[in-house]
Amino acid sequence: MTKLNSADKKILKSYEDTVSAIAAFFGSYCEVTLHSLENPDNAIIKIENSHHTRRKVGDSISEHGLQAVSEYNETGRQDHTCYTTSTESGEPMRTIQTVITNEGQAIGLLSISFNMTVPLTEFISTFSLFHQPEHAPVKEVMVADSVEDLIHNAVDDIVKDISTNINIPNHEKNKYIVYGLYEKGVFEIKGSVVLVAKELKLSKYTIYSYVRELKEKSKV
Repeated sequence: MTKLNSADKKILKSYEDTVSAIAAFFGSYCEVTLHSLENPDNAIIKIENSHHTRRKVGDSISEHGLQAVSEYNETGRQDHTCYTTSTESGEPMRTIQTVITNEGQAIGLLSISFNMTVPLTEFISTFSLFHQPEHAPVKEVMVADSVEDLIHNAVDDIVKDISTNINIPNHEKNKYIVYGLYEKGVFEIKGSVVLVAKELKLSKYTIYSYVRELKEKSKV
């Protein structure tokens, strides 16, 4: 049993969305489990796709889980070697675990198991565009050799969209281009304001003004 403080519990809480995200990405054949080490007999605090093992929140940590924690406590190192377990009905599952720590102290365990009986076609379909929910947007990923190229490409793409939009007055187009870049996360990149200003032939103060205006609107 490991006594957890409030910071430890916040760290484990922050992993709950990660559990859901991993399960959503790999689909229903992937079971993802989050354990707290405060009480091994009541360890599971979050689980997705539990139909494989029938485990539930409040269940104890597995023998493999205890072994992973024990090895970490003894060596200070993580062994991310995959191993085979089985479902309640005996189907093989490939499993990997990682110990969650806070300042070197083991506080939790994340376990990812994949049912190896999944038909290949069904597994592939999980990653197909046709498998996506109707409301799920297809997001374009910006790829470039450098930050300058990345920003140039992003500006170029948005300029093409905005410049042909007859519903946006010409004197507002630069503002909407900046809005579009903001939504793409371009301004999270260090030095992006100067590069965008250069691309659009505007001052960096104008860019800052547009971004500030957008942030104020989003608060309303």
